[in-house]
Amino acid sequence: MKRFYKLAIVSAIVGLELGTLNTAQATTFTETASDQGWWAAEGGVNGGNSNDNTNYITGSIRITDLRNFFKFDLGNLVGVTSATLQIQRFLGSGNPTETLGFFDVSTPANVLSQKKNSPNNTIYNDLGSGKNYGTFNVTTSGDPNEILSFALNSNAIADINARSGNFFSIGGALLGDLNEEYLFSESGSQGFAKLVVDTNSTPVPEPSALGGIVVVSVGGWWLKRKRKASLRNKN
Repeated sequence: MKRFYKLAIVSAIVGLELGTLNTAQATTFTETASDQGWWAAEGGVNGGNSNDNTNYITGSIRITDLRNFFKFDLGNLVGVTSATLQIQRFLGSGNPTETLGFFDVSTPANVLSQKKNSPNNTIYNDLGSGKNYGTFNVTTSGDPNEILSFALNSNAIADINARSGNFFSIGGALLGDLNEEYLFSESGSQGFAKLVVDTNSTPVPEPSALGGIVVVSVGGWWLKRKRKASLRNKN
């Protein structure tokens, strides 16, 4: 009888080890923006831009309304449960605190990077409308080197997961009536944004896990049969 119990225990241990060898683990990924910049509304004084300009100012400056964007190549990123956009502060102006909103972007990624075509009302409007990814109060003063973190909401997380294998873009706009109010002035190549995401931490059994479960089940069934046979022999 002891031998039967030992074999069953070994089977259970082997099964559990097989079932836990290949389970999903919580992982944090940091993606650096593949491109970023701004688009101006038509009718401003300084709406011209260039493809090489990675400055991501947003707001109103010199009678020109600007909105920014950040574009990320997600690769095969899947199972995202949280996402945080990190941006260097640089310089701001206007009220002590400005309201910054982030939004989904329907403009194709390759078109978005053609910043030389600014100003463009369609793209400008796209960067500040649609699904909201979060609204934040941001002070206009502070250490220019400070990295600001914006925890994106469930709309953004859903869109990140839906865009796996593709580009994912975020539009940024100051909200309300603007008069020489802006954030992130003098930003550029030394301040590329980052998208920090956490993936699903729930263990997901892979084929080997199913094999482990089968081994445990068979071991338990075999032990039960042997025990009944032993009792019958005694009687």
